[in-house]
Amino acid sequence: MSIVHRMTIRARHDRAVRLRQCLARLDQIGRDIPGCQGLRVLPLRGDPLTWEVEGQWHSAAARDAFLGSECLRRVLAQAIEEGLFTHLECAMELQQQVA
Repeated sequence: MSIVHRMTIRARHDRAVRLRQCLARLDQIGRDIPGCQGLRVLPLRGDPLTWEVEGQWHSAAARDAFLGSECLRRVLAQAIEEGLFTHLECAMELQQQVA
């Protein structure tokens, strides 16, 4: 079983490019955390102001390590300090592995 965690982040008008640059740093964070099966930062289709960060994790402990990481805190703190987004939403789902 794996855990998928999604963050949907809506940029302030005219700040989508800067928000994407800020969120791009999360790619490195995912590579550095054991148990990360993948971490993607993608724009939502049809909405140039909204970005989705999707991480897939081997376990809840791996996901929690990402969510509690200093690097994630710094990325989100920078986005808040620079006023880059208007909305942040998080969701989680469990996925069964098919043999």
